[in-house]
Amino acid sequence: MTEKDGSISEFDRLFGWPDVCRSLFRVLITSLREGFFITDGEGAFLYASPSLGMMLDHDPGRLLRMSIDDVDAGKGFRGAFEAMGVESYGVSTYETTFKRKGGEPVDVEVTLARYSVPAEGQRCVGLVRHTGDRKRAEMALRESEERFKLFSHASQEALVLLNDAGKVLYANPAALKITGREDRRVTDIEISEFLRPYQFSDEQKLQMAIAEVMPVSTIAEEMVGSDRVLDLSVVGAEGVETNIELCLLSEKVGDKWHMIALFRDVTEKKNALERLRRSEEKFRRLFEETKDAVFVSTPEGRIVDINRAGLDLFGFRTKEEILDLDIAQDLYCNPEDRASFRAAIEKYGSASMHDLALKRRDGTVIVVSITVNAVYDDVGNVVIFHGIIRDLTGIRQLEQQVRAFQKIDAVRELIGDMAHHFNNILNIIVGNAQLAKISPDCTDEMGSYLSAIEEEVFRAADMVDALLASGSRHPMDMKTVDVGSVVRDFEKMVRRIIGDGITIVLSVPSTPISAKIDVARIAQAFLNLVVNAREAMDGTGTLTIRVYTEDMTDVTTALDGKIVPGSYVVISVSDTGRGMDASLREKIFEPFYTTDASGEKKGLGLSVVLGIVKQHGGFVICDSEEGRGTTFKVYLPVSEEKTKVQRLMEQGIAGGTEMVLIGEDEDALRKIAADFLQTLGYRVVTARNGDDALALFREKPGEIDMALLDIAMPGMNGLDVYHEIKKVRPDIDVLFMTGYSLDAANISTIRNQGISIIRKPFTMTALARRIREILDKEKAVRTD
Repeated sequence: MTEKDGSISEFDRLFGWPDVCRSLFRVLITSLREGFFITDGEGAFLYASPSLGMMLDHDPGRLLRMSIDDVDAGKGFRGAFEAMGVESYGVSTYETTFKRKGGEPVDVEVTLARYSVPAEGQRCVGLVRHTGDRKRAEMALRESEERFKLFSHASQEALVLLNDAGKVLYANPAALKITGREDRRVTDIEISEFLRPYQFSDEQKLQMAIAEVMPVSTIAEEMVGSDRVLDLSVVGAEGVETNIELCLLSEKVGDKWHMIALFRDVTEKKNALERLRRSEEKFRRLFEETKDAVFVSTPEGRIVDINRAGLDLFGFRTKEEILDLDIAQDLYCNPEDRASFRAAIEKYGSASMHDLALKRRDGTVIVVSITVNAVYDDVGNVVIFHGIIRDLTGIRQLEQQVRAFQKIDAVRELIGDMAHHFNNILNIIVGNAQLAKISPDCTDEMGSYLSAIEEEVFRAADMVDALLASGSRHPMDMKTVDVGSVVRDFEKMVRRIIGDGITIVLSVPSTPISAKIDVARIAQAFLNLVVNAREAMDGTGTLTIRVYTEDMTDVTTALDGKIVPGSYVVISVSDTGRGMDASLREKIFEPFYTTDASGEKKGLGLSVVLGIVKQHGGFVICDSEEGRGTTFKVYLPVSEEKTKVQRLMEQGIAGGTEMVLIGEDEDALRKIAADFLQTLGYRVVTARNGDDALALFREKPGEIDMALLDIAMPGMNGLDVYHEIKKVRPDIDVLFMTGYSLDAANISTIRNQGISIIRKPFTMTALARRIREILDKEKAVRTD
């Protein structure tokens, strides 16, 4: 190379200045971290850098009195020197082990260069690098990889390693098993393809999570993890939907990011949780919706939880109001009952008490049965009570009344028989009186006496009538009616009876409640109760009349079958009058029993009520306390028969069994009309246009009784279809549907021909009525 052609390199230029080279070389050698040495051809040190001395724990000057064989325990120098052959210049790199001053081994890598010096022979230059840390790192890495492989293969947790592009580098057996990929190659595919999210929403959640944990970072040691666990549905083994919990981590190794996906199959766990949730929901619903009071309390007597029925039983609106109560003092009529009950529970683990007297929030006494079970902790101590309370108050009242009814049944039967025979006697008396009046010997004075006898006989007959009703012997005219309507019809009469000083509250359901009754007799019983209430209030107060239904199935076992189980319509008459004590309540239904001191009342009013109701298969309940007013409840069996009003309503939308062809291009309207007519019993065939309608008619010309056609349909319109089917069946009935005004020219033309039209929009009831009218009219014409 020459300077003339400009090709002399800076390297050549540097070596053209020996002093500069020498100084530069010395600076480099002394500043190297690696060890540097020069030996002769026999291996004797001619130069040793300070860094080599530090590496071998020798003073560089001492090394100059040593040979490389003294420190090269692995004899790598001799092997490398010989490997370079006879050439005057050669380079070799080898690994060997040097000995430190104290004999400790040092793993090194040596790059050895051989050259020749004229008149002095061969020389070797060596660069020594400490490889112990690297080897340890490599060994640690291999051990780590082995541990990772063992861990990942043995782990039940799925593990997937991904590169910075989100593609799979490695997946452990658990991951392959969960995803059903045990026999497939999975490397170099996207994580979304590997997991195969079941829903699009799962795909979106996965992509967002990947974006969160793959940030741009320049810190090699930084690890980024998602702060949440993803719940995903993926395609698992055999294509079955599998639920997994997924956690993503990312780590930067060198200049590249790697991501780790950890997940587990939680399908069974999720199914178990769902079963648990449903079970808890079922039992919570059972707890809240059962008609009995269900409660949880401490042994000391504090309520922890109670259902809605329990709150209603004790007269509380919210749980918070009852949680602070002392059960023994605030709910038990006799606190000692609570103490003895607790002792029995703790001794036997459970206990029951029947006809226990408890009290409501307002002090009202209730009779209940209660069953309680104890719950124990791990050491056998009672920690909680679970209990069920059933209100027996109404049942016990019914039982008392049944017993009272049984006592007077014999009397009632006797009275009925007496009344029947007494009517015969009255008939003889009035007959003889009338014969005496027409006798020629009857004077005016005698006639007046005989007329007085007749009047008293008829008064006696009225009393006999009441006795017959009391004895359940009166003939009945039974009809199925809406009881609410019957009571509502008597409202004006009731207002006239009770006077202006009493307020009437009437509650009658809008939905009909049917019962088969003698309206006149029930009205008589109802008015008797109203009169009774008026007299109890002394002209001022509130009369509340309610009609509702009640299921009496639950009380039949306690009443020995005296009440037929089933649904009853209840006529409730409540007053705010004087009320009655228990002794008076037991006698009120007895014939001729009265509290009237004047002697004007005969004591048959409530007896007649009971007799009439019993004739209807019902019963009467009296609920009264002295000073708190009285409520009479008349229970009448609900009838499954339809009332006359209901039958008339049904006639307004009467159905049939004829076949109707519907031609309508609006899918929704065609379906609704078809479904409605089928519900009414018609057979229906449908067509979405005129061509289809005509084709269907030609298939069944003798079966179709009527066509319901839209005038405006694509292709062949309704009028065209009508003309074609008339050619086949001139007597076919047709009802056109149209959204146009009935005054439009083409519509008027159709109407003038006597063809029926119904304008949209129309109700299904109106449609059914028009169809029935047309079909019935045609039948009448054919009959004539």
